[in-house]
Amino acid sequence: MTDDGSTVSATTGRPGRPRTFTAGQVAAAALGVLDASGPEGLSVRAVAAALGINPNALYTYVRSRADLERLLVEEILGGVDPGLLVPGSGTWQQQLQDFANALRGAIHAHPGVAGLFMTAPMDGPVAIEVGEGLLRVLAGAGLSAEGAARASYALMVFVLGSVAMEVAETDGRAPMDPEAERMASRLEAFRGIDERRLPLSAAAVGTMATWVGAEQFRWGLKMLIAGLEASTLDLS
Repeated sequence: MTDDGSTVSATTGRPGRPRTFTAGQVAAAALGVLDASGPEGLSVRAVAAALGINPNALYTYVRSRADLERLLVEEILGGVDPGLLVPGSGTWQQQLQDFANALRGAIHAHPGVAGLFMTAPMDGPVAIEVGEGLLRVLAGAGLSAEGAARASYALMVFVLGSVAMEVAETDGRAPMDPEAERMASRLEAFRGIDERRLPLSAAAVGTMATWVGAEQFRWGLKMLIAGLEASTLDLS
């Protein structure tokens, strides 16, 4: 980038279009589109309109749809306190719990991003720093390098998968319906289960209704961490 804020062509070295917005402003506009319209409403055209620029001008900031999704993933991850993964900020178990809950909360605030975490490239600088932080915490727990890598992946899959399942039962717009309402809807849907044909499912209806809430998330996270506590051996 030149001193006047313009971009420089990677092929010619000549200055490109001046940048009017910061990456944070572009991300904020994209999140606004997601919050208002849900995942289906996210597009280069919609984000450009939110910024008041021509769609072609948005390519000054993102080169593709994948770039836009990467920017949003980075924005959400960047909103999670990096201090949660700093050595000495608590036991490793508490650090993992705090990080997982913070990431869940950040996605809940913008539920439309949940699906992007499944498709967007998670290779931006913030994502890499978060990955390093998780590896550091897990190495401090006594896991080998390979074990820590596998455990960090398992934790992220649990958090992102859990939130994606919650959001899947909504329209992806912000704010999400209150948890109590979402659980009540699930409970009502399960009331039609044939108790004679599916006795176990019928008996578990009350618990199954909580799958889209914090109680199930805490239970699953507790079980995952308990499994890591049970062994500091290489998890390969």
